[in-house]
Amino acid sequence: MKILFVSEYFTPKIMGGGEINLFLIAKALVKNGEDVSVLTSYHSGLKRVEIIEGIKIYRKLKTADNPSGVKNNWIRSRLFPKSIVKETKKLNKKLKFDLIHFIGTSIIAAKELRKIKGLRKDNVPLFATIESYPALCPKGDRFYHGKKECKFVCSFSKFLSCQINSSEIGKTRNSWYLRYNPLFVYYVYNYYKKLNEGLKYCKLIAISEYVQKILLQHKKKSVVIPNMLEIDKFNVKINKKTNKSKKIKVLYLGSLTKFKGPQVLLKAIKGLDVKCNLYGDGPLKEELQNYIKRNNLDSEIHQPVSYDKIPEVYANHDLVVFPSIWPEPFGRIAIEAMAAGKPVIGSDIGGIRETIEEREGILVKAGNSHELKKQILNVTENRELKKFKVMGVKNVKDKYSELEVIKKMIKRYQETLK
Repeated sequence: MKILFVSEYFTPKIMGGGEINLFLIAKALVKNGEDVSVLTSYHSGLKRVEIIEGIKIYRKLKTADNPSGVKNNWIRSRLFPKSIVKETKKLNKKLKFDLIHFIGTSIIAAKELRKIKGLRKDNVPLFATIESYPALCPKGDRFYHGKKECKFVCSFSKFLSCQINSSEIGKTRNSWYLRYNPLFVYYVYNYYKKLNEGLKYCKLIAISEYVQKILLQHKKKSVVIPNMLEIDKFNVKINKKTNKSKKIKVLYLGSLTKFKGPQVLLKAIKGLDVKCNLYGDGPLKEELQNYIKRNNLDSEIHQPVSYDKIPEVYANHDLVVFPSIWPEPFGRIAIEAMAAGKPVIGSDIGGIRETIEEREGILVKAGNSHELKKQILNVTENRELKKFKVMGVKNVKDKYSELEVIKKMIKRYQETLK
């Protein structure tokens, strides 16, 4: 099969789990003998065309350098959709793909591509992996009023109420001049409607049963194919030179935004004799640093590290906490922690509850720092760290290994092409 993936960002420009998962799937497909190309955005310092591990990468699309901030998102919405249509048309004319697979927001171009000769329904099937919420929620987080899991299919009136009462919109701080700006509100909602419309032109793949249920709310069917993990890479020995402390070391990985819950974790460790490291960046950083200083916590905020260094970060910690208060569509942190043989405490919300089961980790009520503190104490005082290792690694191998995930993906492709 000749497969074209379309993604706004791609390695080494990684913004989240979507880009990580795409790279792993593309590599696995190449290993399986498929002809794989990725059409993605160009960024300064990168080659416009190159081959990495057998994947042909075409950096021809136009977008902003990152997806945070009002200016960047305006640039993205103006440049990205048009460049997908233009460059996909050119590339397909030259290479004649058997199928085109959208990742994330690139689904916005599906409707326009269907109008192009050679890319109509009978010629090239379109697939889309739904690994985040922009096509299902104008704010991109399904976090109603910034306080609880959203249960609705959004309408303009619901969005208006929701965004006025939310402190964040996507990865951007929702300042007063955005909340009460009618042009901004209309622009964001209109962009969401375009993304949502793209769903009906594609064969949909949901990364979790949770996402599948939300798609059904929108009257869209999908097949669940979870994210993939290179399990063996997380089998890293502890670096004794950097791990001299006798304290239990607690790890947080993720953006420093309210809905990711780093503030819940810091509140939970107050009064505990633990060392807490947070790896990430975002609008909450200064507030978190002030909280650490004010409460004299043994905690430190580090800049995000490249994905190839993440296994070593896990290896040098004893406990991983995944304290999101929004309904994560999946839960990559949880399966990475389990692959590394580490106990993980996660929020009982969204796709996280699918990746953490009772024998493999601990679930706590989202946003409840008292319950989180109790469970951190339970793990650290009893030091039941080995209890989770065997079951956690087995669960990851059974569900998220390259063999299991790629088998499902190829089956889905072949069913459609037949």
